[in-house]
Amino acid sequence: MRLRLLLGKRHEAGAEDGFGQSLFEDLQFLFRFLQCRRRIVVWCRPSTNEAATIAAHPVFGRFGDATVAVADVDGARWIVRENDFYGWPDPPRYAFFAVEGDRITATGGFTFWVKAWSYPCADRSAGTVV
Repeated sequence: MRLRLLLGKRHEAGAEDGFGQSLFEDLQFLFRFLQCRRRIVVWCRPSTNEAATIAAHPVFGRFGDATVAVADVDGARWIVRENDFYGWPDPPRYAFFAVEGDRITATGGFTFWVKAWSYPCADRSAGTVV
């Protein structure tokens, strides 16, 4: 019974806002995020329209105050948003999302920019995997 509570859906109300995932799903997101951190990615800054679209998204808009980087990786859109206030007790400085279509496949938070990732450049054509 306890294992089912840990691995099953917590409550149906959470499914509507994206926070009703199980422990298993949380671990999947963490594992995928750790895999993403190992990839060498050249990031670029989003256009004004792109940043506004991301900020208006029902999930992305709640994490971070500004979109600082985007990249296309293996058919997925990777997004990094930055918080104005970060560090304990606030959330980490950056929030990461990997999106395929309308489905979020990986998420994570981090305070220091990942060494395998370039910091966002100004050139829109550069946001790809090396």
